[in-house]
Amino acid sequence: MDIRLDYSGSEVGKYYLIQKLGNGGFGAVYKAFDRILGVEKAIKILEVTDPKEAFKLFSEASIPYKCRHNHIIKINSGEIIGFNDELLFVVDMELANGESIDSLLKHAYISVVDSLNIMRDILFAVEYSHLQGIIHRDIKPANILIDNGVPKLSDFGLSTALGNVIVPWRWYRTHAAPETFVNNSVATVETDIYALGMTLYRMINGISDWSLFLHRIPDVENLMRSGKLIDKLPVASFVPDKIHKIVKKACHKLPEKRYHSATEMRNAIEKLCPLYNWKIVEDDYWRGEAIGYPIKDIYVELKRNSIDVVVANNGRKSSQDSGKFSDLFEARQYMMEYVKNTTLQ
Repeated sequence: MDIRLDYSGSEVGKYYLIQKLGNGGFGAVYKAFDRILGVEKAIKILEVTDPKEAFKLFSEASIPYKCRHNHIIKINSGEIIGFNDELLFVVDMELANGESIDSLLKHAYISVVDSLNIMRDILFAVEYSHLQGIIHRDIKPANILIDNGVPKLSDFGLSTALGNVIVPWRWYRTHAAPETFVNNSVATVETDIYALGMTLYRMINGISDWSLFLHRIPDVENLMRSGKLIDKLPVASFVPDKIHKIVKKACHKLPEKRYHSATEMRNAIEKLCPLYNWKIVEDDYWRGEAIGYPIKDIYVELKRNSIDVVVANNGRKSSQDSGKFSDLFEARQYMMEYVKNTTLQ
């Protein structure tokens, strides 16, 4: 089976392949129907070329099976199945009823406050896996799924035991800590922390196309290897400084300068005091909601002789917070500064 092809409509053992969900972690993932149990599952399919490889796959599948947590996609089983004179290793997984963060970012804005809440839950998951002695090594928006509103970490296909030596190419490069680019790099808590920081950066800044975004940054390969990439990445004008400081610390080029545990990073996020959860209504129009406070709207209003930024509380214009500007750039700057300053208490 060529995992690059789509085998939807085929039968693999007891599974009827309904829809290909994507490729990742050295295998293809399908939505499938378990004909014995009569339920839909997610299954990952990997081709097996020799018995030794099969033993290795069983060993690797047992790693995520140990990580059973509310914010981790559950692994149910792993088995070898024959398919068209080939052997396939099939991992039976929980089917998430929702999209990945990567998919959401392509067509929607995830607010800064929502991003913090998602990352907090994922840090609980990573904290648990680290306590089991397991490093994920592939933390990225594509591997965070929203299942009925609950964030869940998926795809432990690259996971390994804490302290194992890993060859450099077996990392997700753009989220790889600089120390992982050298030979005989070791999987540590800090390497996962770095990837968590890069993931949070992408969420709070609303990066919809990560590859294109990086393509516009000169000498990105050397920046990744030197650990200076985070210093060269632009920060959206609506992101509060306190939140970006968390990203910078998580992505520090020196492992000893990062958070030393998922718990420490989670505590840093939980110490923040979110106020308004700002979301985009349309171009140049944002709405913020906060428990116990009036709903805020901020938007640009084009007038004959000026460009106004209107701030309204529960639909009533606030003259104190609104302003007039001579050009659209200044008006948008004011809007973003207002959003930035009211996101946290």
